[in-house]
Amino acid sequence: MVSLAPDGYVVDGRYRVLERVGTGGAASVYRAADLRLRRDVALKVLHPALIHDGELVERFRREAESAASLSHPHIAAIYDRGEWGDSHYIAMEYVAGRSLKSIIVDEAPLEQARAIDLTVQLLCAAGAMHGRGIVHRDLKPQNVIVDADGRLKVIDFGIARAGASDITEAGAIYGSAHYLSPEQAEGGEVTGASDLYSAGVVLYEALTGRTPFHGDTAVTVALKHIKERPAPPMALNPAITTDLDAAVMRALEKDPERRFADADGFIEALGEARVARQRKDPRHEHRIGSRNHHAREDRARGVPHRVRHLAAWW
Repeated sequence: MVSLAPDGYVVDGRYRVLERVGTGGAASVYRAADLRLRRDVALKVLHPALIHDGELVERFRREAESAASLSHPHIAAIYDRGEWGDSHYIAMEYVAGRSLKSIIVDEAPLEQARAIDLTVQLLCAAGAMHGRGIVHRDLKPQNVIVDADGRLKVIDFGIARAGASDITEAGAIYGSAHYLSPEQAEGGEVTGASDLYSAGVVLYEALTGRTPFHGDTAVTVALKHIKERPAPPMALNPAITTDLDAAVMRALEKDPERRFADADGFIEALGEARVARQRKDPRHEHRIGSRNHHAREDRARGVPHRVRHLAAWW
């Protein structure tokens, strides 16, 4: 693990460490200065103690390859990867802001329009991944940063895999228990529908301030994903409309075939729920602001027309 010195370590002769911004079980993330291109980056460094874990090193390498193949306004860009000393690193886009998890912890339940806005951005990222044959497998608010303008970016691809046939390895289960799809919990085949389930859990949490299932252990929570039906979000937050409640519950169907066909389908349902709410509330004010700016920017970057049209409603 990199230790910070007063002047900062220089990793691989290029990245001067400025501050640690996060630490996980497998890696630490630092804000660092790219001395060649003179910009800040997020530097993810694998803990040296894990360097002999071949599977973990392979997952670290795969993370860089998965994210590097994507160029999308809601996915943090990968700039570089390499080996340094006794470890491996990934240099990626540095996104200043707060994790979506911290926003939910501090502010949930979020107002419905804001929760929908953030979830649509997450689904735009998921749709881009799925379009390239990549399943993220660990979508959760801890893996998402929201900047001061409300723009969301997915920043972690630690267990993403390309293709659907090799997602499970000898029945292994990957993902975070509270956001795990039932098929992941059972060690079954994981597809884009699994990411949509996880996005549904994120939306549920944003709207209610809690995830659908709780337990003393990760295994207990995983079993609940498999066997139990969650309480409808409107039972926890009566302000939630029936249309939005129905969209969340469809995303949380146990059977992947009963969920939305793709990310666009989920986005469309959220847009319809948003419009239905506006029609029921004559006092609603159509606010323009930064989201309209985002819609124009997304148009320039080639976001699908349906998504652009929905963005204009927000």
